[in-house]
Amino acid sequence: MNIVIVGGGKVGYYLAKTLQQYKHKIAIIERKRELCEKIANELKICVVNGDGTNIDHLTECIAEKPDTFIAVTGKDEDNLIACQLAKRNFGIKRTIARVNNPKNIVVFEKLGVDIALSSTSVIADLIEQEVDFMGMKTLMKLRGGKVALNEINITNSSPVVNKSLREISIPKDCVLISVIREDLVIIPKGDTILADGDIIITASSLHDQQELKDFFLG
Repeated sequence: MNIVIVGGGKVGYYLAKTLQQYKHKIAIIERKRELCEKIANELKICVVNGDGTNIDHLTECIAEKPDTFIAVTGKDEDNLIACQLAKRNFGIKRTIARVNNPKNIVVFEKLGVDIALSSTSVIADLIEQEVDFMGMKTLMKLRGGKVALNEINITNSSPVVNKSLREISIPKDCVLISVIREDLVIIPKGDTILADGDIIITASSLHDQQELKDFFLG
């Protein structure tokens, strides 16, 4: 994959170093000449000493149309402008921006950035996922946070323990994906019986999580 990164600070440097291990073709645009020299010498990749919000500097770096364009400077406004230029002037389909202020995520997405990431929000989500509900954990949020993959621990006190799926009526907007029993992964069927110690993986909308918890855990 051909990837252009705007910003050669710590985030950009380690991102390029990590992506390079997966055999991606990486190019970096960085304003500070000393950082450009350091990155070029250490990673042996294309580095342009320039400004990611300058169309001429972007043109110099984007010799081939990249598959992905990533802006990770320390300034939200620069990351937004760089991604907008990449889309509008070079037709790059996938843009990713680092967002330092989590409140800017919605703005970035409305203005055309495909993925806006905030380390603050990522950490907060990880904490939230661990403590959502007793016995139930959010593994991942999809479709912009509208859908959640959940992990639920079945115990002896669960209303559904020792019952087959045919005997219970799972909430209509929830899907049971798999049942994990010790080292086995079971594809659920009507005659699958939920046992004490089972871990089930479900998909649901975020607003249905409480109903899901009540149904499986009581």
